[in-house]
Amino acid sequence: MQQIQWQDRFNLGVEIIDQAHHRLFFIVQKIMELYVERHENKFACVEGIKYFKAYALKHFAEEEAYMRRIGYPGYLVHKKIHDRMKWETLPELERLLYASDFSTEAVQRFIGVCTGWLSGHIIIEDHAILGGGIRPWEPVELDSERSTIHSLLVLPLQEIFNCRIQYVGRFSVKDAIYHEQFYELCYRTRAGERLRVVLVMGKQMLLRAAGLLFGMDFYEVNDIVCFAVQEIAQNLMQRAASALGRQPDEYQLKEGRFLAQAAFSALFQERSPEYSLLFHVGQESFALCIDQALPPAA
Repeated sequence: MQQIQWQDRFNLGVEIIDQAHHRLFFIVQKIMELYVERHENKFACVEGIKYFKAYALKHFAEEEAYMRRIGYPGYLVHKKIHDRMKWETLPELERLLYASDFSTEAVQRFIGVCTGWLSGHIIIEDHAILGGGIRPWEPVELDSERSTIHSLLVLPLQEIFNCRIQYVGRFSVKDAIYHEQFYELCYRTRAGERLRVVLVMGKQMLLRAAGLLFGMDFYEVNDIVCFAVQEIAQNLMQRAASALGRQPDEYQLKEGRFLAQAAFSALFQERSPEYSLLFHVGQESFALCIDQALPPAA
């Protein structure tokens, strides 16, 4: 049986924080082992999820106390991200679990969201506490499109997936991406503004990216992979908002879904997206199509 693996690159070097992160990964692993792999009774899953939530809240309080003690300048932004997880994401995951009577899909959503959130949060926000990696609360220099994309997308993606990513330029349908998958993420602000992001990535590359997050192999694009990808995308949205002087929770994910190629083409028949960005990872490629000029929802 495969297990979610703790990775040394998650370590900060602060014992109380590293121990808590390690424990949270272990709890998620046990939930997956008991309910998804062994299909044991619901009680074990209920208790595991309760334990995860209680331990996460305890960890947030300890980490916030540490940030205040060392005078971390990104404390308020970081706390807002904790608060969103505490007051919005975890309660919504719990609601879906109970509403579905702890269905396999709901448990996989919980595993995917929590693992994706932990991985992205540790590597981007937590490493910044001690001056490592990138600082999501610092404004970026918007002197050129390439430098902006590098700061907002390339650097955090490299940190999260632990590989070199190169921004190439504009993506077009002529660019070959082997066994391409189209994954649409729709965001909305409280004011009704909408943003659409479509990830275009080959199936094998998507599975390898998920494998790097979880420290395990995936052979199919399942719900765990999808929800982890969504949470990483939300993490990047929070960082981009902060870097551009906006609230980190300004854009909220409303829907994520795979698209058929015809549906992807139909999205942009009337006009091209504002940004169609092509990236190389070794010999492979992926693309991001971003459209922020959608009309407000009715």
